[in-house]
Amino acid sequence: MWGLQITMSCDDHTAQNDSASVEAIFGSAIKDNAVVKGYVTIIKNEGKKDEQVLCRNKPNLLTNNGRDYAIAQFYTNTTAGGVGMNFIALTSDSSGADATDTTLPSEITTNGLERALATTISHSTGTNSTTLNKIFTASGTHTAVQMSGTFNQLAVGGTIGHEATFVAVTLSSSDTLSVTWTLTLG
Repeated sequence: MWGLQITMSCDDHTAQNDSASVEAIFGSAIKDNAVVKGYVTIIKNEGKKDEQVLCRNKPNLLTNNGRDYAIAQFYTNTTAGGVGMNFIALTSDSSGADATDTTLPSEITTNGLERALATTISHSTGTNSTTLNKIFTASGTHTAVQMSGTFNQLAVGGTIGHEATFVAVTLSSSDTLSVTWTLTLG
């Protein structure tokens, strides 16, 4: 197997030592989706006495379908673009995040934790970062909630963009779960 490491300047097509580098192995696809980076923060009962930070700024996984959807939105769609991946979903599935996932396994669809549009969707012009946040309020008991994903539609299905696991948590009725995705392009 051949290995190749290339560092190129887009301006003059000559090698240079800067932050734009690509590493490829002959005969294989690049597996690191480093152009789109994301982090997730999950907090149970945020701002309350029993607040519990389950994870803070944990790197997430860009799924294969999420990558393809983003490329289509940027480059290949010939009609109006689709909806952003700003719907947040949760699951108690313990299988973990996987780039080949096309769904969020065993997605929660009841008792206040069903998929929802982020209530905060922010992007500052001239920056490469977006923040999505949704505070879920449980209306029943949920055991071992431990993974979240972003989607391009409210109904179960659609395209999953990002997913990340966090420390499993049990929620009782009226507990809240604040899910914040910070996504960076470039």
